[in-house]
Amino acid sequence: MASLEQLAQYSTCDIADALQKLGVTPYGGYIPDIVMHSPEYCGGKTRIVGPAFTVEIVPKSDKISPTLSEPFVDLAPEESVIVIHAPEGCVKNAVWGGLMMARAKQRGAKGVIVDGRVRDILEQRADKFPVFCKGLSILGQASFTRPSAVNVPIKINGDFGMDITVHPGDIVVADVDGVVAVPPQLLDQVIRKCAVGVLEDGQCMEAIQQGMSVQEAFATFRGQHS
Repeated sequence: MASLEQLAQYSTCDIADALQKLGVTPYGGYIPDIVMHSPEYCGGKTRIVGPAFTVEIVPKSDKISPTLSEPFVDLAPEESVIVIHAPEGCVKNAVWGGLMMARAKQRGAKGVIVDGRVRDILEQRADKFPVFCKGLSILGQASFTRPSAVNVPIKINGDFGMDITVHPGDIVVADVDGVVAVPPQLLDQVIRKCAVGVLEDGQCMEAIQQGMSVQEAFATFRGQHS
């Protein structure tokens, strides 16, 4: 059986390509519009890989959704990637900050993916804690939103219908190129597809650098190992 260490050899681009070839939505498990903000902004070689610990955030005005009995970060398992969904459109506050980062790091979480905003980013960069999010805010959470549930499916909406549901335990990979979620039952197949894709792209690159056209390189090398 394949391991997360094997998956970590491949970029999110490689993994999304593999998932597309396997028919996992037209977008290959891509979690849209989320970029690296720590340990640096959209740069470096940071890559995190781990099972999703999902968190649903709701507006403070929501009196119907469940309420957590303790802070969600206190429940994050070791080696997990925390994936947070914030409400769409109604608020501009952060749902993650320096204190939560400190607790997540102490619990051994690998990083956080926030479908929303974060704050205290310099603290998180100083601690080299991986943070991927849609943006920043100086506003704290307490007046605007509240955590409602953990380890539930969360739907992340993107432009042009690029929606994805992240399930607890999905294998999340995040690096400078973006974020992707891999259904765990497809891990072996994804790694095999990645290996083939990287090999063929390497052959194409070498041929193109030696003067071959892109059209000819693709026709020569792509698909020959499938």
